[in-house]
Amino acid sequence: MSQIIAVTSGKGGAGKSFTSVGIATALSCLKKKVIILELDVGLRCIDVMLGIENKIVYDLGDVINENCNISDAIVKTNVNDYFDYIPAPTNIDTNFDFENALQCIRVLRRMNYDYIIIDTPAGVGLSLLSIRKLSDLAIIVTTPDLTCVRDGAKVASLLESYDFKNYKLIINKVQKQSFKNSPIHNLDDVMDGVGASLLGVVPIDAQFEKCMFNGIPLSSNDKILSIFTAIAKRIEGEYVSLIIEKI
Repeated sequence: MSQIIAVTSGKGGAGKSFTSVGIATALSCLKKKVIILELDVGLRCIDVMLGIENKIVYDLGDVINENCNISDAIVKTNVNDYFDYIPAPTNIDTNFDFENALQCIRVLRRMNYDYIIIDTPAGVGLSLLSIRKLSDLAIIVTTPDLTCVRDGAKVASLLESYDFKNYKLIINKVQKQSFKNSPIHNLDDVMDGVGASLLGVVPIDAQFEKCMFNGIPLSSNDKILSIFTAIAKRIEGEYVSLIIEKI
């Protein structure tokens, strides 16, 4: 049965969607069948990151409103044959029913995917509902700034209140300047502040950003892909050391 991973954050701008694409790319390169289900209604962006915006015919809203079958909304990505995607609706007036979205996830779980990655909206509303009802693992994405750490801690606290224990932390957009003149002095402060065990550390990387902004798949030579591959292997249960650049 598919493992469902919810990628979430306490606030916008943490890089949740970038992280979803990075993890999905790495897992697919390990020949795991992966699909990203984008739930950020009205704020779709993963199609652009993958360079497939012109391939979108149907989206999750069409599935929920019974304009198409779920298989019609699945888009093959340009990364490889193992990586699929269902886009979020771009129309914020879409009659988005959360329970129907959950039913879509249940249908996907019967479609032989190894991993279903849910790119949740930022914040503590729909994202937490999707996590606690169906997810096997939640990944909290935060950046090393005080506001984002505090909001990540709120997400972790609410997951605990829902008795959801399997959540991990990815610290994103890390660079040397991140800790200069900041009350957050190092990565340990981020982990302690959020209250979650560390799954990975992703630095600011110009090549990665160029790929995502221009819809270019990561290549095997990209440094950032090796970082996401280590994260993917840790998700797979392998004992793999974290790849953390010297800060």
